[in-house]
Amino acid sequence: MAGRFGAAPVLSLTAWSLLGCYAYQPSSEVLPAAPSANVRVTLNPAGSAFVRQSLGNDVRDIEGVVLRRTADSLVLAVERTYTSANERYQSSGDTVTVAVSGTERVDVRKISRSRSLLFGLGIVAAVALALVGIASSVGGASGDGLPSPIQP
Repeated sequence: MAGRFGAAPVLSLTAWSLLGCYAYQPSSEVLPAAPSANVRVTLNPAGSAFVRQSLGNDVRDIEGVVLRRTADSLVLAVERTYTSANERYQSSGDTVTVAVSGTERVDVRKISRSRSLLFGLGIVAAVALALVGIASSVGGASGDGLPSPIQP
């Protein structure tokens, strides 16, 4: 029975950690991303029209990994796309070249201090709750620890 109570905090922490402690942050450079960086590219109407053949209609944002960077373009391994209606589509291994002239902005995925702090506080809270639960189940089992008297 104690195994079930111990597994719940571990499973919830594992699920929460999959959310990650990262956030997309705007970059001050036109093409900030070095190869292997995770980025989100927001396209302008010309950029959306350019990727229509390879990624589909009405693509507004592309999330992926930078494969190559030139002076005027990024080559991305696409992970997900979002339409202007904010519909999300998972990629099936597409690679796309995005020209600087087709972008509104490029955000780089970086560690988020606020999310990391919340994650750390969540771990501390979950461990504290688990310890309180274990202490109450062990402490409240038999009272004073003496065997109960035999009833006539």
